[in-house]
Amino acid sequence: MIRHPDNKDLPQLISLWEEAFGDSFEETQAWFKARHKDDNMLVYEEDGLISGMMSMLPVDLMSQQKAYPARYVFAVATRKSHRGRGISSRLLDKAHDLMRKEGSVASLLVPAEDSLFDFYGKRGYQTQFFIDEALVDGKDLQAVTAGDSAAQTSAAEYLSVRNEAFRDSGLFIRWDVEALDFIRQSGLSNGDQMLTMRIGGRTAAAVCMVREGYVRVTELICQTGDVPRALALIHQRYQARHYQVRMREGSLGMGSNRPFGMIHWLGEPLAVNGSPPYLSFAKD
Repeated sequence: MIRHPDNKDLPQLISLWEEAFGDSFEETQAWFKARHKDDNMLVYEEDGLISGMMSMLPVDLMSQQKAYPARYVFAVATRKSHRGRGISSRLLDKAHDLMRKEGSVASLLVPAEDSLFDFYGKRGYQTQFFIDEALVDGKDLQAVTAGDSAAQTSAAEYLSVRNEAFRDSGLFIRWDVEALDFIRQSGLSNGDQMLTMRIGGRTAAAVCMVREGYVRVTELICQTGDVPRALALIHQRYQARHYQVRMREGSLGMGSNRPFGMIHWLGEPLAVNGSPPYLSFAKD
């Protein structure tokens, strides 16, 4: 049976999440406390056991500066004991039906590994979102340019910067302030930072996440020519050995380009005009 979960299901949801994604009990509990809503999840139940689940967060899909309702699918999981039975496919089919009924124009997701691009491709998804990515050695970064600055910022201020920066994208996944504030707060204890920067009088921004042995700049918002100066400001704060940097396709000016996100249109596809489509902050 496929249904929305309720309060009594929480222990099973947490155990399945831990098994599938390797998050700690504390991390998992924090997600369910701060961001989970029963209406945004489907579960697959057999004889009282929840053997599969998937989340589908509401997002705005921006096209030509107009907002369309869409859903971001993530945390698709099946218990190890029940894999190979088509549970995730059935959850996706049910989710797509619900999305159409509510008026969503598309379902979006980010495959957790390369092999899943083919898996989701067979289920109606097409690769639409690419990112530029580079691994930068800290010792190769320049000194901070006089007058440039960086400071931690609120989710609301960061939201304003990113909405303006990506308003010309052919497609842009617009997260709300609640989603960005969860990102900001959930990583504070690890040293993660949400930053706004001033570079030569221009506004830039970044989300930096501390990982074992490096810092991942999950999102960097700046002009291509300002990338070295932005990274210098970030390095001043972290002094990390390496930085994994991600930007919208065609923006980084170094590294490589790789597929990142997929889309499944639930009706007539929207026209994709303007700068490259952009999706970030995935559960990837």
